[in-house]
This record gives sequence, C-alpha cells and structure tokens, in this order.
Amino acid sequence: MDEELNCHVHTVLNSLPVSVNKMDQIRTQTDEDEQLSQVKALIENGWPENKNVLTKNLQEFWKLRNELTINEGIVLKGERIVIPESLQDEILSDLHVGHFGIEKTKLRARSIVYWHGMNTDIADMISRCSTCMDMRNNNQKEPLKPTPVPSGPWQVVGTDLFSWNQSDFLIVTDYYSRYFEVAKLENTKSVTVITHLKSIFARHGIPFEVRSDNGPQYSSSEFKTFATKWKFKHTTSSPYFAQANGLAEKSVQTMKRILEKTNANGQDPYLALLEYRNSPTDTESPAQLLMSRELRSVLPVTQLKLQPRVVSSEHVQKTRQKSQQKQKKYFDIGAKRLSELNDGDKIRFKHRGQWTPGNIYNHSEYPRSYTVVTPDGEKFRRNRRDIIQSREETFRRNTGHS
Repeated sequence: MDEELNCHVHTVLNSLPVSVNKMDQIRTQTDEDEQLSQVKALIENGWPENKNVLTKNLQEFWKLRNELTINEGIVLKGERIVIPESLQDEILSDLHVGHFGIEKTKLRARSIVYWHGMNTDIADMISRCSTCMDMRNNNQKEPLKPTPVPSGPWQVVGTDLFSWNQSDFLIVTDYYSRYFEVAKLENTKSVTVITHLKSIFARHGIPFEVRSDNGPQYSSSEFKTFATKWKFKHTTSSPYFAQANGLAEKSVQTMKRILEKTNANGQDPYLALLEYRNSPTDTESPAQLLMSRELRSVLPVTQLKLQPRVVSSEHVQKTRQKSQQKQKKYFDIGAKRLSELNDGDKIRFKHRGQWTPGNIYNHSEYPRSYTVVTPDGEKFRRNRRDIIQSREETFRRNTGHS
C-alpha cells in the first residue's frame, strides 16, 4: 500500500476521539477476530470463483471483495476501516459522543469505519439513549387528512375557547358554510360553555357532530351528558394537536383580527362580523350557504339581492374538495407517513413539553390517535406525531398488557 493511503489511514484513525494506541488495538483485535483473520487471508491469497464455497460468515464480504485491502495489518473497505467485533461497541460509543441524530451519526460512520450491520447498530444505540430521547426533535409532519365536506349546512361544527383583552369567548364554526358564532363568556366553566352552545343550537339546530379540543370544558362529565341528551356525536382532538380542530382554530384567528382592528379604530365589531359573514369565500358567503340569503348590512343593497336563493350542495362540495386537494398538495411537501404502533410498544410521548417514557396502551377510536400509559399507570391520549418509538429499558406497570 502506498505512502499516501498509509497517511490517510492514520488520519482517519486519529479523527476518532480515541487514544493514540487505537491503531495498534484495531490491528491486534483484527488478528484475533476469527472472521477478519480469514478475510485477510482471502485478500492476500485470492478469493474463490464461487461464493458458495465460503462459510456463511465470510459470504457477507463477497460483494465487497473488490473494495477490500490490507494496510499495516488493518482491513480497509475503500478508505474505511473494518472494525473487529470486539471493538464495535467502543467505536459506537465514540461515534455517539456528540449525541447527534441517527442519520447524522450514520453519515459520520460511513466516512471512516465499516462493519456488517453498522447502520442497524447505530439506530439501535441512539434509540436506547435516554439523553437523545429527552432532547429528540419533533416528528416530521404526516400527510394531511382533510375533513370530509358535509353534505349540508350546520351538520358538523367545530368549537373552541379563546381569550382576548382579558375576556374569554366561545366560538362555533360550521364546516359547510364557514359561518361562525361568537359568545362572550362570564367564566370558562363547562356548564357556562354548554349554556351558550344550547343557545346557538336553538338558533341553527342541533348538528350531527361537534368537534372540539380535549380541554376540560369539553372532556367533562357534564359535556358528555349534554351530548347524550341533545343527541350529537362529540369528537375531540388529541392534546397538543390543534391541527385536528383546525377550522375552529382558524375562526379564532379571524375573530381576534376583527376584534383587534375594530378596537384600534374605534369601530363596531358586530358590523365587522356582519360584513365577514356576507363576504364570499371560495364559493359563496357564509351567510348565503347557511341561510340561503344575504344579510342586510349598512351597505346599500337591492331588494332582489336580499331574496332567498339556495346554492347547490353538490357545487359547494366539489368546490371545497378541489380546494382541499390543492391545500393537501402543498401541505404534503416534506410530509412523511409515520409507522403504526402496537399495544405494548415502548415509546416516548410529548407531555408538558417533555418526551415522557411510556408504552402504547391501545389505538384510539380516532385516526392517528393512541392511548399511552406511563410507568406509574397514568393514561393519556396523544396524536401519532407526538409519539416516538424507543428501545429504552422503560419500567412497565399497570399497562393492561402481558
């Protein structure tokens, strides 16, 4: 082997955060490694014409035979050092000194060392590292799952609470028309929220489905009783995953802008809300879609314009679906579908801003939603995006699974 490659081998070895005797250690362990000592003999004496004459432990080097060389008793794959099995754990530890992610660590390893199954070993090591799990980045976003467009107005509504100017408000948005109602709350108790919802439903009718987050007002026993007595389905989103209740969140943003701008200019927020309800969206105005008529405002309008007019629900659905497909196309750039999880899987899940250890308890009735259980037996619901798989030795207790 020429002087230039010999110099490179020393550079590679010295680039690892190890002692100066590492090169001698690798050379010694290579000679003592049964597999690599046989590989050295094959490199020096020549490979057979057929790999089937080789023992199984040597066949994994068959495809690499044209890349393998020996330098000062060390086996190289190209410019990468082939690490004996006895030193692989130590090299893994050295590679992980900076606690970088799986892909970055793999890239670093591929530039200097090699052994069969190295990528799997790196992934396994990092997935078992408590420090890495504690500081793990969020999962990549998953492809968008648009909410199906209802076949008519006020069949599916979304609701949420928000605060503005030291006051609390309730908002209810129709998924079909985008028409929303707003009510100022005396307090944020569940019974108060229910009373205002009853008032809104008495005006527009009881929807088939009410969507909300998993806040205490909506997860209370009072709200469950309300849903049962008023005969509507209540669907909640996973904690920390506001995207699942996206339309209500968007309506909150719209209403806050209306309040902020009218407050700054000293204008009437109710007139601004009226104009919003009369303004066309991707199809017709929210008022037209919900009530089949335009609402009279301070702007001049003809009597003919105020006459009732029904908009075809098929037209609305087709237009909305086309808009959703366009939105999904752009949202899905960079999105990745996450793997399904099974009961009992070891995981970390987002809880109070931290990746908390636990196990999968079961798959929720909602898509991409799971019930997880902590080592102390507490159960929580989380979206798949807020769960990462782990191979740590987490303590399992009261999971309900053997």
